[in-house]
Order: sequence, then structure tokens, then C-alpha cells
Amino acid sequence: MVKKIYTTFSNILVDDLKGARLIFFLIGVAFLAFAIFAANVPLVGGIPHKLLNYIPSITSFLFLGIVSLFNISRNACQALIVALIYEINLINVYLLFATQHMDMYAYQFMLGYVLSSYFFHSKRSLFHFIVVINTGVLLTAFTSHGKSSGAIDFYMTFIVCQVVWAVLYRYRFSVEDKLSDSERKYRLLAENSFDLICIHDATAKLEFVSPSIKRLLGYEPSDLVSRYPIDFAHEEDSDIMRSMNFKDPELPFLNKPVQLRLRHATGEYLWFEVIFTTIEAGSPESGFILSQSREIGERKQYQEALEERTRELERSNADLETFAFVSSHDMQEPLRMIANYTQLLKKKYSGKIDAEAGEYIDFANNGAVSLQQLIRDLLAFSRITRTDIRKAPVNMNLLMDEVMRNIKLELQEKNADVVYEDLHIVQGDKNMVMLVMQNLILNGVKYNQSEKPEVKISCTKNGKAVTFCIADNGIGIDKRYQQRIFEPFHRLHTKTEYPGTGLGLSICKKIIERSGGKIWVESEPERGTRFYFSLS
Repeated sequence: MVKKIYTTFSNILVDDLKGARLIFFLIGVAFLAFAIFAANVPLVGGIPHKLLNYIPSITSFLFLGIVSLFNISRNACQALIVALIYEINLINVYLLFATQHMDMYAYQFMLGYVLSSYFFHSKRSLFHFIVVINTGVLLTAFTSHGKSSGAIDFYMTFIVCQVVWAVLYRYRFSVEDKLSDSERKYRLLAENSFDLICIHDATAKLEFVSPSIKRLLGYEPSDLVSRYPIDFAHEEDSDIMRSMNFKDPELPFLNKPVQLRLRHATGEYLWFEVIFTTIEAGSPESGFILSQSREIGERKQYQEALEERTRELERSNADLETFAFVSSHDMQEPLRMIANYTQLLKKKYSGKIDAEAGEYIDFANNGAVSLQQLIRDLLAFSRITRTDIRKAPVNMNLLMDEVMRNIKLELQEKNADVVYEDLHIVQGDKNMVMLVMQNLILNGVKYNQSEKPEVKISCTKNGKAVTFCIADNGIGIDKRYQQRIFEPFHRLHTKTEYPGTGLGLSICKKIIERSGGKIWVESEPERGTRFYFSLS
């Protein structure tokens, strides 16, 4: 209950008009009570005590009527309050003179003097007030009859009070100057910001709107104050605004960008990205929310264009993959027939045709066989792109045993030796990982001019990733070409030197990347090659 009364009173004082009315009413009632119940004792000078109380009471109610009946400005309200303060303090000075510094009126003067200074918000106005009141006090000192012990006590207390009061108010204005300077800087920041900055109360009602609203949405700031953002949101985005419960103590939408459309003064809707942040601690009922909004119309257009382009590329890639798969599959049978019939032709007419004709038949047959190999590699590459990667634990030691059985003949033909240590289990597609291992091992054996090619396989575990190394003692690769070897159909040597289609390493790269890993190479010419790939 006490907290509620305090909050209500504080809210009244924040509002200049309501605060002025409250001050005039309370002062009027207080002095009216003094006038009615105080003794009608004639004072020095012949002015009755009650009359001195009626004067500020009548003045207070008069000012209350002016503030209530007329739409006056904040400065006018402050001027009326200052006038009433001067009147009350001058009356208190007269009471000091008229009562010969009676203790009751001395304390009344001290209290009124100190409290009155609270209502002066500039050093200059406060200085004028001090000069006027202190002049009055000095006059009472020179015009009073006799020097009673009460008067001496009053002036001693007044001097001490002045010193303490001066120190306190020097500190007060120092703090207020710093606060004022800080407020001015932040206000300049808000008023000159490119973004739209708003302050909302606990119900989302707008309490402050930065002047940038004029440039962004065509409204004056005063047009939006005391209204709700949902009033300007697109109807399709109004659900987003309703879901933002500002009274929720968790405030889950805070510090997260929200994209929505807001209505321009012309009726057009523009895209904005809004971020809400709390700027004052306290309960949701009394807290404040800061919103920063940035116009993202162009970015939204680029995003939509990019998404459409991505969809077109995905469709195009899918069409190309389908074309490559179908065409490669359909070409295999005619090529097989060409290769078979050229071999039959050479066998049937062996000895009946000259050497040149036989050489032509060999060219045709070799070309058909090479094209068949290329088509098989293209189909393998296409299948990798089209096939889902089914991850499961793969025992690499068992997998290597199977790989060695598959490539046993190729290794015997080249007199090659493959050595591997105890390997870690990884997550991946077994058949795909096996294809990678086979390609990399055969690659190390193929591009090798030593009498006994050797391939060593090892692995290291780093966190959740396992990195495999396939090292050979082959011819090596120049640094200039170490990235290009993973490109489809890219060859560093002629088919006469090293036969192949140039798709083996491209297939390895595609498999590893689709499995969530990466592949790279380290090598120097004539010093062998080390292929690395990582899997989880």
C-alpha cells in the first residue's frame, strides 16, 4: 500500500501540471489551517498573525485556479511556484522581525528557506533567491529592538546552516550538471540517430519517439507518442506484435531481431528490423523498454532475390545431375558394343588387313574403353551427389581389411606395400569412406616411380574429430597445383604418362564434404604426398 501511494505521488510530481496543482493545493490548505486555528496575536507593526497566514493561502488557491482553468506552459507553472515561494519566505522574514526571533518562527523560517531552494533548478535563479532572502534577514538584524539571546542563537545557527547548505547545493548542482550534460549527449544521440529509437512503457505504449521517424515513416514524433506499435504494423505481422508480452518477467523476445512491416504516412508498408532491450531495472509494471528499428527494404529485396536465385540454381543443378546420370547410363551400352565389335573386327580380319588398318582399329577400341571408364566415373560422381549419406559407426580397421582385399591385384602388379596402424572408429557411410580410402591408396601407388611404392595410413584424434593421413613415397605435387587437383577432370599429367579420368580426387572431396569433414593435401615434388581428411 505504501509503495503504491509512493508510486502515485512520484508520477504526479513527474507531470509538471499535476505537480503544480498538488503544490498549490497543499500549501493553500496548510496556510488556511494556520489562519483558522492560530491565535490572532497582533505582531510588531500592527499586522495580525492570521492575516499573514491568509495571504499565502489565498495566493495558493488563486494560482491553483489559474493552472486548472488555463492551458499554461511549463515555464509559466514554474514562475507561479517561484512567486509563491518568494511570498512565503518574505512573510517568514517579517515574522522573524515581528516576533523578535521567537524559536518557533526561527525554525519555521529555516525549514521554509531550505525546502524552498529545492524548487530552483538553475544556479542563477537560486542565487537571486538567496540574495533577496538574505537581504531581508540582514534588515531584521539591523532593525530589531535589542539583541536577545534568541536572536543571537538564530543568527549563529543561520550562519552554520548557510555554510552546510552551500556545500550541499554545490554538490547538488555539480551532480545535476553532469547528469544534464550526459542527458544532453544521449538525447543528441537519439535525436540524430539514423535508426528509429523509441521508449515504451510496460504495456508497449510509446513514450518517446526519435525525430528520425519523420525521415523513415513520414510522421511527426508527437503523432505516435501515447499510441501502440501494433497500430502501425501490417495485419500479417500483427500476430508478432501481440506475441510480445511486455509484462512477461522473462521477456523472451528481448535482444532478438524481429522483422516486420510498418505503415508509412503515405499508406505504404516498409520492412524494419526491430530489437527490444530493457533500459531500467525493476518490475515489469514499472520498467521501460527501448526499441531500435532499422529500415531493411533493400536488404529484404536482395535476400528475396538471392533466395530465388538459389532455388533456380538448385533446380538447374538437379536437372544437370539428372541429365548427366541418364545420359551416362544410356551411353554405356553403345560404347560397349563399339568396343566389342572393334575387337571382333580385328580378330576376324587379322592378317587380311595391313598394319595401318589394325592400328586404326586399336585407336577406336582404346577410345571406346577410355570413354567407358570416364562414363563410369561420371556415374560414380553423380551417384555421390544424389545419394543420401547414411552415417553410422565405421570400424576403420575392418574397413581397411576389406579395402586391401579389393585392391590386392593392383598392389601386387605394382609391387606396392600398404601399412596402417590401429585406426579409430568414425561416423560415416561405410561404402563412401571405403571408396575414399581405395582412391587415395591407389593414387599413391599410381603416381609413384619408386621400385617399391609404399603407402602409410595413420590417424589422430582431436576432440570429436579424427584426422587420417595417407602418406606415400611418390612423385609429389607442386604447391601451385595442390588445390586444383580436387577439381573435376583436372589432370597434371597426360594419359600416356598416367592413365585416368581426373575424377578420383574430386569424388573423394565430394564424399568427405558431404560427410561433414574436410580434405587437404601437403606435398613437395619428389618427396611424396600426404593426403589428410577428417571425420567426426
